[in-house]
Amino acid sequence: MDKLETAQRRATKTTPLEAMKGPKEEIVYLPCIYRNTGIDKPDYLATVDVNPKSASYSQVIHRLPMPNVKDELHHSGWNTCSSSFGDVSKKRNRLILPSLISSRIYVVDVGTDMRAPRLYKVCWR
Repeated sequence: MDKLETAQRRATKTTPLEAMKGPKEEIVYLPCIYRNTGIDKPDYLATVDVNPKSASYSQVIHRLPMPNVKDELHHSGWNTCSSSFGDVSKKRNRLILPSLISSRIYVVDVGTDMRAPRLYKVCWR
């Protein structure tokens, strides 16, 4: 077994309880939508500080508006799953945001500045 395979096995979380023993998130990202509100603005990704020791704890610290209206951002996912934590060959540096109405998929760069993510790429068929 090589070093990479050993690191992957060590980093894999087999149960939710085991995953909870890992490092706690300090930032969370929330897709915010305007559908059926009467507001004709693009949806946005809110960055929220969830570090209890931070002066901006529980506050929205950044908003990243999408470039289009009427997307209806849906759930988000990482480019690499959390079971890869500790695997130096993989990074959770992109957040994938699919849209229900427009079929666009936004790829957001959260690796350059996790407190102020920026749009990396838009995929659309």
